[in-house]
Amino acid sequence: MVIKKEIKHREIILKLKGYAFGIALLAIYSISYSQTTSLKDTNNTPLLTLVDEFGFSSIETRVVDNKGRGDERFSGVRNFRVVLYDILYRGGGNNLHLKDTIPKYYLWNPMPLYSLRQLQSQGFNQATYLYSHNFDYWYPKHRLDSLKEAEFSYKCEPKLDVYLKAFFGEVVVRAKKQDTGKMLIHCWNGWHQAGMLSAFTLMQFCDFTNEQALKYWETCTDGNHKGYTKVKERILNYTRDPFYSFNASQKESHCPCQNEIMVPKEQQEDDIVNLSEDEMMEKEVPVNKVHIVRNGDSLSSISLAYGTSIEKIKSTNNLISDTIMIDQKLIIP
Repeated sequence: MVIKKEIKHREIILKLKGYAFGIALLAIYSISYSQTTSLKDTNNTPLLTLVDEFGFSSIETRVVDNKGRGDERFSGVRNFRVVLYDILYRGGGNNLHLKDTIPKYYLWNPMPLYSLRQLQSQGFNQATYLYSHNFDYWYPKHRLDSLKEAEFSYKCEPKLDVYLKAFFGEVVVRAKKQDTGKMLIHCWNGWHQAGMLSAFTLMQFCDFTNEQALKYWETCTDGNHKGYTKVKERILNYTRDPFYSFNASQKESHCPCQNEIMVPKEQQEDDIVNLSEDEMMEKEVPVNKVHIVRNGDSLSSISLAYGTSIEKIKSTNNLISDTIMIDQKLIIP
């Protein structure tokens, strides 16, 4: 597609006011063209490198790392990457501020409000959280309504099989310029669930093969690709939905070059996940625990032991007073 476009440009130039003038312009064009190429196809022919409005030119390169370091425009999102240029981006929630409060489970949360505001300032009007844990706690209806009034949509879509068609429809709307806002999909780290949906997207709209999509998924986990058998199987078994597609012009504008070399990396210290693979992908969060009241227990001592409040324990267990009985079972929120 890019090669044909170059040939067409050359033909136009050679017809401009005489052969000599055309040759001069062709030389200028060739210089400028060489400055925008970084990849070559199997015939050693230069391919144009697509760059979005933020200056991102690779779907592999993250512009913010796992600790929120990098491009300050997007520091509210960890492991931030482009998927479809000027349409779709991916990442993880930057909840490092919760690490001291809930050290084991600080990742298991949606994106903080300041991150959404930061995204909106960069032209995003939608973000989608691909898990369900703690979404209702941080984003009750009144907060979502407030975001909506500010023309920003934040939603929770943990079931990809249910959300997939609607998601593809949202992509198509933006490709048709019926909505010019950008979209973010995010999970906890921006590696596994967001990566899987991104892999589906590249197969659906950009003609990636299943094998190319899997290599992309592995590369963009920043070394965290060992295991995750179910995710890999879903990518390898994915079948395109014939109802959703890009035309040639849309592919040229938004799809990455398939010749981009993807090489899965070894895990680095800064990219180690603080949760095991099973905890990240297979098990539900143990939101509530059960405490059996022992001699000497009080609501005060129990709340301190579990890092919660007396009011939450009373509300969860429908207690009308602070009186508790030995062997009584209390649900700890």
